[in-house]
Amino acid sequence: MDYFLKAPTVQYCEAAMNALIARPWYAISNIAFLIVGIIILLRGGRRSRLFGSIAIVVGLLSFTYDASYTYLSQLLDLSGMLVFISALLYLNLRLLVISRQKLMAGFILSFVIAICLIMLFKGFAGDVIFGLFVLGYIASEVYLMRTKRHTKGRLWLLAFGIFVLGFLFWLCDATRVYCADIGLFNGRAIFHYTNAVAIYLLWSSYRSQEK
Repeated sequence: MDYFLKAPTVQYCEAAMNALIARPWYAISNIAFLIVGIIILLRGGRRSRLFGSIAIVVGLLSFTYDASYTYLSQLLDLSGMLVFISALLYLNLRLLVISRQKLMAGFILSFVIAICLIMLFKGFAGDVIFGLFVLGYIASEVYLMRTKRHTKGRLWLLAFGIFVLGFLFWLCDATRVYCADIGLFNGRAIFHYTNAVAIYLLWSSYRSQEK
């Protein structure tokens, strides 16, 4: 168990303190996920439970990571991100008439393999694997647009653009290129804000497809 309680493998601008909440600024910034999740749940719709619940879970797991600052909480944070991108992939692949049972089995296996690889290679392995999942999702979305299964791509493109912007801020934070005095304006915090907005826009995009 000591293995999982050691420090995370990725460092950010906000230094962890020996306190109840190790990185308070980053922890507070996760409220963006909770706000977006609650808004989606209140607005309702076929996909609202999925997107709203995932937004809240991602926020809680990320908060746990920033509050406790352990390797285990880092894995939980990455798990939340992987669950979210897997849910998006699942929705797209279902449109390609892939059976639900095969998809679920495939995603469970992929998730287990991903976590094992993250634990084996450490460092930025989790972000690389998450990036591969993102590329797979982008490829599926582009295919669905080209085959006219998805016809309203403006919201999706906006969500993707905001996500990329947030990722650039995250990268600047992880490499210490950009560090603000107030952690709420550091790259990891901005990544939380942009991701929360991207989740809302993606939910809106899937909602418009259903209409």
